[in-house]
Amino acid sequence: MRVKVLSFDHKVLEDAVKKLVQTVVRSGGKIKGPIPLKTKKKVVVLLKSTFVSSKHRDKIESRVHKRLVDIYEVNSEVVNNLSTLTLPAGVDISIETLNN
Repeated sequence: MRVKVLSFDHKVLEDAVKKLVQTVVRSGGKIKGPIPLKTKKKVVVLLKSTFVSSKHRDKIESRVHKRLVDIYEVNSEVVNNLSTLTLPAGVDISIETLNN
């Protein structure tokens, strides 16, 4: 299983990943990770005024932090615990199954 965890706040993301890892290890699964992925940065430039001066601008930036966790030796208990896992608000999780 491959789990990707995304969040705008890196501290909340680290807490969520720690909770995920503890849940998997308690259930009897083995993990590899968490592996930090590149942070996606998006910058939007806005004009402060419409007609007066085009030199005055505001920059708004958002960053999406990502972590990757691979789970080996998956059993039914691991899957049940992952499906009932509650994560903090602002954390997105996507779970993929890997076929070998």
